[in-house]
Amino acid sequence: MAQRKDGTRRGTPPLRIIPNKGRRLQVAPTRRKLFGKKAKAEFLEWFAATCNASLSARKVGFDYRTVFRHRREDPLFGAGWDEALRLGYVRLEELALREAQKALEARPRRISGEGKSAARPALKMEPADALQLLREHKRGLAGIAKPGRAPGVASNAEVRAALVKRLKAFGIRVKAKRKVGKGA
Repeated sequence: MAQRKDGTRRGTPPLRIIPNKGRRLQVAPTRRKLFGKKAKAEFLEWFAATCNASLSARKVGFDYRTVFRHRREDPLFGAGWDEALRLGYVRLEELALREAQKALEARPRRISGEGKSAARPALKMEPADALQLLREHKRGLAGIAKPGRAPGVASNAEVRAALVKRLKAFGIRVKAKRKVGKGA
């Protein structure tokens, strides 16, 4: 990005140089940059195009943590986030399918000067892995739980009973090792 004469990037507010607390001069921060309606709309546009929250936040000029905080605290922005993610997901699915199709197409092998065939360049992500990630994401969007036993929360008594049981088994193993060690 192009810079101004004062060293700041274009698109950011210029620096203010003011006297302060007995010092001659110091650089003071300019007005606080707010994540307002315009910034939110621009972020959601980038997010729908990329499905990358960190990149989208940087493009708008904010930290990714600011964006996630607003998603958590602002229900309207959270709904916009979900919509942008849904739109971006369709685009990602299309790109993954296109890459999978390219990977499956027969490519003529290039022959090097020594008569050996050159290896094809490795894909950034295997198409099967990309499709699996997209399936998992789609399942999450649909609210379908992953198959298997749901994680449970144990009470203190259950944790204590399981711990005592395992410690007793450990004690039995240690005693058995000591007997074998003394007998040999």
